[in-house]
Formats: sequence, C-alpha cells, structure tokens
Amino acid sequence: MKEVHLVLTEVMIRKYRTEDFDELAKVMDKGRMQELKTAGMEQVFVSLKDAPYLKYFLSCDIYVAEKDEQVVGFVGLGRRRLDFLYVLPGMQAKGVGSALMKTALAKLPRPVRLVVFTDNERAKNLYQKFGFKVTETRTEKWSDEFPVVFSEDTMELEETVKYFV
Repeated sequence: MKEVHLVLTEVMIRKYRTEDFDELAKVMDKGRMQELKTAGMEQVFVSLKDAPYLKYFLSCDIYVAEKDEQVVGFVGLGRRRLDFLYVLPGMQAKGVGSALMKTALAKLPRPVRLVVFTDNERAKNLYQKFGFKVTETRTEKWSDEFPVVFSEDTMELEETVKYFV
C-alpha cells in the first residue's frame, strides 16, 4: 500500500538573512543528526557553528522556509549544485522540502547535482520526485579518526521535468 502524505503546511520561502543563523543552525543540526543516523554515523556529528565547512556554507545562496515566523527548513545552493537541504524533523512530509526544491530548481541552471547518503531514502525519494537520478555511488571511510565506512550517491537532474507535489 502506497504511503500518502497530506500537505498541511503553508510556508513562505525567502532569502536568508544573517539574523536567521541561529534558527538555521538548529534546523541543520537536527536534520544532520537524523541524516547521520540513517548511515550509522552519529559519532561524526559536528554542529554547524563548529563545522569546518561553515565558511563555504555561508557562501552558498541560501533560502529559508518560514512558518509562523520560525525557520523550519532551508536550501543552500552552490554552483550547479544543491549543496544543503534540511527540514526540521517534525515538519517533514508536509510540503516544506518540496517548496524548497521548487525554489532551488527555479534558481539553478542544468544540469544540477547533489550528493546524498545512499541509505537516506527519505531524501532520495524527494529528489527522485523532482526528476533526479543516481549517477554514481561511492563508498569510503569517513576519516582515520572515525574509520566508519559509508556510501554516498551522486544524483543529477539533466533538464526540467514535470513533477507532482
């Protein structure tokens, strides 16, 4: 039986502002921990505020999803890449991710690439709904300090496709 999700959430998507950072960091930290758990890698978690990629993250073109004046998700766009997409766990499956994807795809030239943990089925289902396809799977060790083996899929969207939300 196919699982059906109702879109219950009206969100506003807007450009990131510096004063959003603390709320955005909370969204990312909760979402990142959820993501790492799918790969059995909770031990490598680092808060966004302490992340070695923070400077790169802030250089992305960031859009936030806001509901009732609270940041509930965001998307970070690199060059021809969707680099970050996180939604608060309690707001997932309510249309927030789809709204952020529509914004991202309206802004990014084709082809668009992204990387996702192979076991993150929830995220991959969202990306596939918008026409992304797995083009490569890579398995590697996280680091010498955390010798955890994990797999990531590179996904790509060649052209604009019609999608159903």
